[in-house]
Amino acid sequence: MLLYKLLNNFDENVPTKIVGRRKLRTSKRPLYDDYDDYDVYIQIGEGNDLEIFKAHSDVLRGRSAYFDTALSPNWAKKEGNVFIFKKPNIRPDVFRIILLFIYNTIIDLDENAKDICELLIAADEINLNELIEYIHENITDLSYKNMISFFNALNNFTMYHQEIENIKEYVKKYIIKNAFRIFNNFDSLHSNYSLFLELENDCLLSLIQNDDFRMDEIEIWNNLIKWAIAKNPTVSSYISIWNSKASTPIWNSKEIEIFKKTIQQFIPHIRFFQIPPDDYYDNVHPLSALLPEKLEKDINLYFIDPEIPISSKISQPRILIDSLIIKMDHIYQIAHWIDDKLGKKSHSLKNLQYDFNLLLRGSRDGFGLEPFKEKCYNKGATIVIIKLKDKDGRIIGGYNPLNWSGSDDYLSTYGSFIFSFQSIIDSSTTILSRIRNERSAIYDSKDDKLGFGRDLRIFNRTCVFTNYERKIITPRTFNVEDYEVFEVERI
Repeated sequence: MLLYKLLNNFDENVPTKIVGRRKLRTSKRPLYDDYDDYDVYIQIGEGNDLEIFKAHSDVLRGRSAYFDTALSPNWAKKEGNVFIFKKPNIRPDVFRIILLFIYNTIIDLDENAKDICELLIAADEINLNELIEYIHENITDLSYKNMISFFNALNNFTMYHQEIENIKEYVKKYIIKNAFRIFNNFDSLHSNYSLFLELENDCLLSLIQNDDFRMDEIEIWNNLIKWAIAKNPTVSSYISIWNSKASTPIWNSKEIEIFKKTIQQFIPHIRFFQIPPDDYYDNVHPLSALLPEKLEKDINLYFIDPEIPISSKISQPRILIDSLIIKMDHIYQIAHWIDDKLGKKSHSLKNLQYDFNLLLRGSRDGFGLEPFKEKCYNKGATIVIIKLKDKDGRIIGGYNPLNWSGSDDYLSTYGSFIFSFQSIIDSSTTILSRIRNERSAIYDSKDDKLGFGRDLRIFNRTCVFTNYERKIITPRTFNVEDYEVFEVERI
């Protein structure tokens, strides 16, 4: 009877979910408190932390294979018409969330962030796989602050559990990929505060050890110093908000040793040799007493002459863009052009307003039109990068602010452009060509004529100077060594 009431209370426009043996839909409103004909009493927790929850056997059995067995005639204990069930190893606060999900198929993860680890384990134990999937699908909707708190909690969780390990790896990869966004997400009241300061030791170490941790090296250093200061609040002789350009903290020898000890495990994972010299001398050199003496000497020698032999390991730059063709200098230049700017461009991830997400790589996915249709249609703005098969290693490409969709029409836009540059950015050899006939900016062909007007056609590999301001290469045809397409998403 209750299941009939529930099903008749659902919105027909809300998608049906298959759960266990029955169909339930997401409710228009909370249902748990709407009925009083409960036939299950569940004792959750133990001792002073014991609480009795009331529920409906038909709902529990329909949502969980565990409850389907536990409340079957062969297993369940009954007093009169009421099932009595005990679960001492789950906290009441956690089970309350589970019960809310069972009845409503939705919970607020931000509101319950501190309980997610226990929630995952409890959901696994009672075979509530839909809740586990829900957490995986919605975990990135957490606020950045709760995301960091949750990451700390995951790393502090001592009991091994596969679901915890799976989601820990997922959250870690998400933070690594979005580091520059998460850790530079200041609010207006605390413009100098960074969530970097919330990271616990092991969490911070696990992040900066990664080659693809998406943060400028100098930003990692600056945040590490702020983090070390926050970890040592009893050390008094420093400016409250560290900024080496304004002044240098005045620490005595004892305080220097405290800070050296605080950051020593992180030093091998900071790629000092990849920091631009100006940034190094502004931000790191004033605190050189915190570095191993040999490392500090080698850095200075390297900046004087990179060919001088040194004993310190020179790590490769972090992989901040998933590309085999271009580097971050190219990305900064392209972003500058997208913003329709001239003159000096920013060289900082912190100031980058776009995400560049790899959709297709020719050498991996194929060079034909079909992979392009499958991976690049209806993705919004995209950038096409083509490495030519020539002795100069020239790179050409184009930016489409519209959708590729195979409409077989010319698309009108003032925002598109095509370009040419070398593998190492050099203003003297870089060509930017903006559209001059906007009605023919993009040819959204369904065949191999697809491209940027006639000026750059990707698949028939031609460049015919027609609708854009400048030629990007002199020959009318070209050969491709590799090519990549990136989705361009404004942050």
